[in-house]
Amino acid sequence: MSLVLLYLAGLGLLAGRWLLRQRLAAKPWLEAGPAVALPPSGPPARLGLAVFLAAVGLLFALLTAAYAMRVPAGAARALPDPRLVWLSTGLLVLASLALHLAGAAARHGERTALRAALLIAAAATLGFLAGQGLAWRDLVASGLASPDAAGAFFILITGLHALHLGGGLAGLGAVTARAFRAGPDPAPGLALCALYWDVLLAIWLVLFGLLFRTPWSGLIDTLCRPA
Repeated sequence: MSLVLLYLAGLGLLAGRWLLRQRLAAKPWLEAGPAVALPPSGPPARLGLAVFLAAVGLLFALLTAAYAMRVPAGAARALPDPRLVWLSTGLLVLASLALHLAGAAARHGERTALRAALLIAAAATLGFLAGQGLAWRDLVASGLASPDAAGAFFILITGLHALHLGGGLAGLGAVTARAFRAGPDPAPGLALCALYWDVLLAIWLVLFGLLFRTPWSGLIDTLCRPA
């Protein structure tokens, strides 16, 4: 539950910072001089995505808290070959970095680098999803995915994360198709994709520490386990 409280506190700080930028406390009818120009609040698509990702983050924070309360400490899944999950995690990191490189290439008008980075991001994400599928197969084959609370939460949480990544791939496909045509600037869509992948990567790193035995599992347990 500590993780949920930390998440809500961070979300409240971000919301307060955004509200302060809107100058809600200003009284322009009492100010002399020219009309006060309000700062731009950002593109509506980015604001909408930010609200959606806040809800997604809260969903995973609640699932993580429920997992920590229902599953005993030390019951993290031990894969027969943990290198598979480490590799898939590295692929997700690569996908996020490639999207940032694609954004930089778009801003500099480097179409070839832009297309290459987008293809790398898509391929790395597909590789991550394939790695998740292989991890599920290994768990089932080794009998670790038993129908208990730990197994049910593992499938639910990792499945939801994969589902969100699959939905993001649809948007990434549209941005990639636009980059291969001489059409509108793909930079706005790229910025949204990069934000989406960054958030899902951050969520996955927390899940990785909770669901598997990793060097930072103790830290994740400390944040998630009830006092």
